[in-house]
Amino acid sequence: MHLLVIAVLFVLANCTAAPPDGPPAFTHPPAVSTQGAVVIETTATVPLSLAELRAFLQRAPLIDFLEPADGLAPPAEGKVLEGDWPQAGAVRWLRLEDGHYVIERILRNEPERFEYQIWVFTNAAGRAVEQIVGVQTFTEVSAGETRFDWTYSIKPKNAFARWIVNSRRGAFDAYLGGAMARMAAAARAEAEG
Repeated sequence: MHLLVIAVLFVLANCTAAPPDGPPAFTHPPAVSTQGAVVIETTATVPLSLAELRAFLQRAPLIDFLEPADGLAPPAEGKVLEGDWPQAGAVRWLRLEDGHYVIERILRNEPERFEYQIWVFTNAAGRAVEQIVGVQTFTEVSAGETRFDWTYSIKPKNAFARWIVNSRRGAFDAYLGGAMARMAAAARAEAEG
């Protein structure tokens, strides 16, 4: 009987809601926390200096390399709500290709580190996820070569939600890892001229 209840709850939790008619209202974010988060990590080393890689990512933002992966929709457009994007404190909404929205803010933007928080989700993730904290670090490993690490900490709302998020780990790995691989290939192509 317990398995049936769990199965029903899982189906209900993963039901997709219809996209909203417009962007969500801005709400103040929760305190940044990664405690108890499900962590997804991906890495690439590209033949660009740290400054060259950061300049490349200004021209070709990482989110432009996101593609659909097992129900995860990439961003289609964004609008800045507060601040000067991409400076620390800036907030924007992103409309995803499936018509849903997220709201994110920049926590830190320094040459070696970029951090952001996502806390509003109009899709099914909003039922399970309290917030996502993304951290991108850039380490020059040799002259003209930089290691780029991307950590995505998905903080579930509760233990059951954690199980749901963990069940989607493969989709997140494909979504983020695919974007990183496509970005690295584009950066390598640019480096090779």
